[in-house]
Amino acid sequence: MIRTALRHHAPTEVAEAVALLDAHAERAAVLGGGTMLVPSLTRGERDVDHVIDLRRLGVDAVTVRADGVHIGAMVTYAHLLAASPFPGPAHLLQRVAGGITGGPQIRCQGTICGSAAYANPSSEVPAVLVALDATMHLHGPGGARITPASAFFLDAFTVDLRRGELLTGVSVAARAARLGYYKLKLAEGSWPIATAAAVLPPIDVGSGGIGFSGVGYSGAVVTLGAISTRPIRLDLAPVLDDAGRLPSDADVDDWVAAQIGEPWDDELAPGDYRRMVAGVVLRRALHRANEENR
Repeated sequence: MIRTALRHHAPTEVAEAVALLDAHAERAAVLGGGTMLVPSLTRGERDVDHVIDLRRLGVDAVTVRADGVHIGAMVTYAHLLAASPFPGPAHLLQRVAGGITGGPQIRCQGTICGSAAYANPSSEVPAVLVALDATMHLHGPGGARITPASAFFLDAFTVDLRRGELLTGVSVAARAARLGYYKLKLAEGSWPIATAAAVLPPIDVGSGGIGFSGVGYSGAVVTLGAISTRPIRLDLAPVLDDAGRLPSDADVDDWVAAQIGEPWDDELAPGDYRRMVAGVVLRRALHRANEENR
């Protein structure tokens, strides 16, 4: 039961929603899927006077074009799964949507953009958006602006949303790439302890054009999630040999652990454990990038 007297707003224009957010500032909360907001209000963890509902803004569509995919703020995980397979790296978002923590009830209600705006370090979404070089579309009192996902996530539960600003969607550009994803969690319904999204360039097979076979990791970039307060993006160049191969597993694990500052610590796992498994998760994502794209 929500014990606070709330005023519900259902604007029909983005400019109207922005004006409400700007006017009420910290006393207002944005309602998308509500999977985070409603429980926090019920438990008394949030104290606000106004709820701005996004359902009537018309930001609930997936647009697939030759140059990439745009996902509106109210697109649910179920919506992503029901859509035709996305081209290029954006397909990873559909893969993540199929295994999102919480099962059908979260898939049918939760949204990619809501998870991004909430920025829970243990969520899968922030690291995947960073890995895919996603663009975040923001609207505020000063108009529209865009920012890369890598700059959007600032800290635990903290993002680059200024006063009155609203996240209206995310875009992922189309490009050729090999993708690998791995998630470590305690049980089906638990938040991840560690995730890794590997993005590798396609293999040039000479006169045959571009292919996806091979075991080298030249050009590989892996983004770790749930390890720290914000996604950790790692260019593997410093640890690869001249042929693009990894050193021993132990050396990879030591190198990855050294790239992590203060690891994320919560009730699921201590930070030291997350640091310890980071290298393993990274290696498994790289392996999948090669195996699944042959």
